Amino acid sequence: MITHHFDIEPKQPCQLPSAQLLHANIHHGALSPRCDVHSHIFTELLYVLQGTGWIEVDGQRVELQTGDVLVLPPQCPHHGIQPGREPFSTLSLDLCCSCCLSGQSSGWLRLTGRDAALLEPYLRLFLQELQNRRDYFEPACHQLTALLMLQLGRICPLTQNSAPSSRKSAMECARVRQYIDEHYTESITLDQLARYAGLNKYYLVHVFNREMGCSPISYLIERRISESKRLLAATRIPVQQISGRLGFSSPSYFSQSFRRATGFSPAEFRRQAMAMGTQPTE
Repeated sequence: MITHHFDIEPKQPCQLPSAQLLHANIHHGALSPRCDVHSHIFTELLYVLQGTGWIEVDGQRVELQTGDVLVLPPQCPHHGIQPGREPFSTLSLDLCCSCCLSGQSSGWLRLTGRDAALLEPYLRLFLQELQNRRDYFEPACHQLTALLMLQLGRICPLTQNSAPSSRKSAMECARVRQYIDEHYTESITLDQLARYAGLNKYYLVHVFNREMGCSPISYLIERRISESKRLLAATRIPVQQISGRLGFSSPSYFSQSFRRATGFSPAEFRRQAMAMGTQPTE
């Protein structure tokens, strides 16, 4: 018998790429097709689960197909995805990264073929964790995020972020965003968010608008709409109950907000999801 022994140092002298997972989304169909060109404070990693489509990134049309990975750094202007004729779905991860892409004149990155295949096993596991939601699925997602960043660092050069003032604003907004993500089903006001952040409410709106491209209350509504899409597509819960569960003041306000964000009424969106083969689980 031949044994190969490998010494693994407990600490590496190099600075490892890392990221905090802020949010994860599974999208079916167009990804915010009606929204204007916008950018985010965070890095967005997009993985095409099935289908073909295109997205406008920094004024350039980028074609996407099954298995492709798109990495959009903070402040990268882009437009919602337009799908092709066949069913189209994506997994997107919102990340607060300690590093950024280098060696790319545009700052964003599209991975295909072998490069995308290096990330695929982790992204597929990510998808399973989100869909099954078994015990410890959240820690599992954070561990998979760390592995994704390591693999991404092997594919392309990464450099450490360095901008103290802008980073401070980013962390303030990330903190408020996290609070909204954890409490979006509750009644939340701008004054409440300002007290939580320890900031003047007008300054909070200014910084949040600059970093996120929308006000804190607009983000709150967007977060509720995102969850309502999941509930409409994956459950049989009545629209009126979904409205109350997600903190909307009335079913009519929920319907108005949903149509404004998606172009569909909640009932129309549910019928479209069923037509695409989505099976309700409850």
